[in-house]
Amino acid sequence: MDEKLFKELGYHDAAWFQQKTDSYTKRWDASPWHENADRTLKSIANSVRSYMSIIQTFPENFLSSVLDQHLGLLSEAYEYQALDILEDLGDDRYICSNDIGEIFCIWSKALGRSLDTGGISFLTAIIRLVDTTTKKDEWYVKNTPIPAIVYGPVFVWKSLVSSDFSQIAKEIAPDLYRLKGVSAVIKQYPAPFWALWSLAEIPRVMHKTEEVCTCWFEGRFTEDPSSFLKGPWKKDSIGKRVRYIKSGSKPFFQQMIIFDVKTLQGIVLTRRASYLEKLMDILSGVFTPSTEDPFFITVTMEKVYSEILKKDLPHKKWTHAFDQADKVAEGKKSVDTPERTKKIDSLNMALNELSPLINAKIVPDWNSFATKYSLDSESIESLKLIYKKYCKK
Repeated sequence: MDEKLFKELGYHDAAWFQQKTDSYTKRWDASPWHENADRTLKSIANSVRSYMSIIQTFPENFLSSVLDQHLGLLSEAYEYQALDILEDLGDDRYICSNDIGEIFCIWSKALGRSLDTGGISFLTAIIRLVDTTTKKDEWYVKNTPIPAIVYGPVFVWKSLVSSDFSQIAKEIAPDLYRLKGVSAVIKQYPAPFWALWSLAEIPRVMHKTEEVCTCWFEGRFTEDPSSFLKGPWKKDSIGKRVRYIKSGSKPFFQQMIIFDVKTLQGIVLTRRASYLEKLMDILSGVFTPSTEDPFFITVTMEKVYSEILKKDLPHKKWTHAFDQADKVAEGKKSVDTPERTKKIDSLNMALNELSPLINAKIVPDWNSFATKYSLDSESIESLKLIYKKYCKK
C-alpha cells in the first residue's frame, strides 16, 4: 500500500496525530466546562454516590479525572467509546472496533502504557478527526478506520469486550440503548461504567483454548429429555420443575437441563460453549430454542451483574430454587460428616472438664487437653479464649 493511500485510509503517522492534538491543547488548558460544573453534574450526583463505596477504592485523583472528562464530553460534543483493541500499529497508534463494527485508528500514549499489562478493551472519551472535505464512497467508509484521539483518562480491561459493554448498557437503560446505542447510555449514566473499573484486572478464565462461561438457550421441550441423556446425569425436582444435571470435578464441566412439566418450557445450560453446542445436538429432536443465538455470560460479566448492576443473571429464574436447595444439602452434608461429629463431641467433653477449672481459677495443662481430647490448635485456641473470658482473676 503506497503512503498516500495509507494516509487516506486513516493510518496517519504519529506526527499528524500530535499536530491535531496540539490544536486542542489551548482549549483543554482553559477548560471552560468547569464553570457551573456543580450544576452540570447534579444529574449524575445520586448515581455517583450510589457507587462511591467502589469508586473510593480507586486512586485519589480518579473521581476528579472522570468528572473533568465527563464535563468536557458534555461541553465539546466528544463521545464515550468502549473499544476492542485489534492491532498495534506502533507509535501509540491502535486499530480498534466498537460493538457496531466501526473501526478507529486511535492515537493515545496512555493506552500504550496500559496495554503492557494485558488489556484487550478500553473505555475513554474520543474525538473523531475526520476530514469532512474528502469524498467518501461506500468502499471508503467500509474500509477506512476513523482517526481519533482521546480526552481524559483511558480505562483498560483484561477480560471485558465491547459486546459486554453493550449488554451492560442494555441492562442499565434498555430504551436509550435501543434508540442511541452504548455511547449514549454511558453519557447519561457514567457512574456504573466508572465503577466497572474495579474489575479491570480480572483475566479471562480459560480451559485450554476455550473461555469458561455460562451459556444457555431457553425454549420448549416436546417431552421429558431423559431418554436422550447418556452418562451420569442426576435428576431432581422442585414443584413442577425438573432438573437434570451432569456435574464434573470442576465447575466448567457442568451441564444442566431444567424444564416445567406442565408447560414444557425450559433451559439448556452449560459452562462452556462447546458443551452447549454438543448438548443442543443431542436434544435437537426434543428441544426448540426461542432464540437463534445462545445467551453468553463470561466469569467477569457474572461479577458485573452481582457487584455493579446488582441484578440476578437472566438464567437465575430457572436455576435459583435448585441452587438454594443445593446449598442446604451441602451444608447438611458438611454438618453430618463423621469427622465433624467426632470433633464436636471431643470439644464438648473438653468444655465439661474446663468448667470446674474456670470456677477454681486453675490454669489447665493445654498440651494435656489437646492430647486427651485429640484437639487441633484451632480448638485449643478457642478453649483458651473461653477460659480467659470467664476466669476473672
